[in-house]
Amino acid sequence: MDQEAEEIARCLLQKMADTNEFIQRAAGQSLRAMVENVTLARSLVVLTSAGVYHRNPLIRKYAAEHLSAVLEQIGAEKLLSGTRDSTDMLVHNLVRLAQDSNQDTRFYGRKMVNILMANTKFDAFLKQSLPSYDLQKVMAAIKQRGIEDNDELPSAKGRKVL
Repeated sequence: MDQEAEEIARCLLQKMADTNEFIQRAAGQSLRAMVENVTLARSLVVLTSAGVYHRNPLIRKYAAEHLSAVLEQIGAEKLLSGTRDSTDMLVHNLVRLAQDSNQDTRFYGRKMVNILMANTKFDAFLKQSLPSYDLQKVMAAIKQRGIEDNDELPSAKGRKVL
């Protein structure tokens, strides 16, 4: 399944932006199943390439949501022990998600950056790579506010539960 994962993810992410809730739910379940059945490294690459730079904010949100689950499974230690280029690209993508126009995407982006910040190698990596202004800004925001209730999306706050 790893060979077809990129095309499958691209199609499923596109379907998740559909206005029909049934199709969204089915595509979400299918994408979750795909992420669970391919290698974590492949999931990371596929979700990053198919979703992070997509022009549709809903697709970026769903990609960030699934990417967050993959990053939690991989762990900061393993993510930061990769090659310099891959780690640079990962941090750049996470910062991009943490500054997205959609508040749910920002939530997942900050959550993923926070996962990396828990590792002691992350600070050394930042000092070594001379982070950009954007990266410093995101780090300051995360340290100041945290990730706003770890379990609850910002868009879910204030909703009345029946």
